[in-house]
Amino acid sequence: MRIRQQLEPGRQRLLMMASIATSLVLWFILSTPMLPPKAGDGQDLPHRYEATLDQGDVAANGNGNGEEQAEEVAPSKRPIVPAYILPSPVAVVKALGYLHTEQALVRSAFFSLKRITLGFLAAALVAIPLGIIMGTYPPLKTWIEPLSGPLRFLPITAITPLFVLWFGIDETMKIAFLFLGTVVYLLPIVVEQVEKVDEVYLETAYTLGASQWQAISRVLIPASAPGIWEACRVIYGIGWTYVILAELINARYGLGYLITLSAKRGHIDWIYALVFVILLLGIGTNKLFLLGAQQLFGGREA
Repeated sequence: MRIRQQLEPGRQRLLMMASIATSLVLWFILSTPMLPPKAGDGQDLPHRYEATLDQGDVAANGNGNGEEQAEEVAPSKRPIVPAYILPSPVAVVKALGYLHTEQALVRSAFFSLKRITLGFLAAALVAIPLGIIMGTYPPLKTWIEPLSGPLRFLPITAITPLFVLWFGIDETMKIAFLFLGTVVYLLPIVVEQVEKVDEVYLETAYTLGASQWQAISRVLIPASAPGIWEACRVIYGIGWTYVILAELINARYGLGYLITLSAKRGHIDWIYALVFVILLLGIGTNKLFLLGAQQLFGGREA
């Protein structure tokens, strides 16, 4: 293997599939009961983990003797990694089914996607035009950057009480929260992409008699568009980080709300299932951005 050696598409797909398969096999091995139980297993755990039991097991057993029930569910073997740290793939799949039927998983995923998309669109409507202007006219960049630049270092969770005070606890607060969380990262990238456009293109446009507006609309914007689209693809993913925080406050639906609910109830398998859903949604939206780039820009690189 040589440094920076590129793989053929077929071998690249094969290697990716092998990576996923290896991870699943390792997960199965670590979470499958194979070791003999320790004396006093379950006595010293920080909390009892019962996600491997079906929801109605105790009720279904009626009023039988408690000791007999304990003997029936006591595991004969234990996994390498305890279930309260790493639930089995089977438990996670069952949790997905339960979340879908009993906890409105699809509706929650829709609400989270809607919040992220609205916050991102608001951020794009502000950051892209402003970033193009700042990248085009350095004096304006010098004037605006001292105000916008430091916001990237602001821990957004620290000002959550202010968002509640300004916007209340409904959807407006969540959208505004996601807007601020993404706009402060998108703006400097847009500026950078505009500034990266080679000066030769502008000089050629001026030589051909282009006005300033024509130089911006026909040179700077088209040349920087692939890079701006790529920045949008990356920044959209940041929304998943902030939506979990936004849905901690007065959310009836949302994946962040379900994760918080799972933690309160001690359902570790629910949390793994929800993380899996977020990863799938993230991969799906990322693919959509890539398809959009292919349709809009063809083979042009960012």
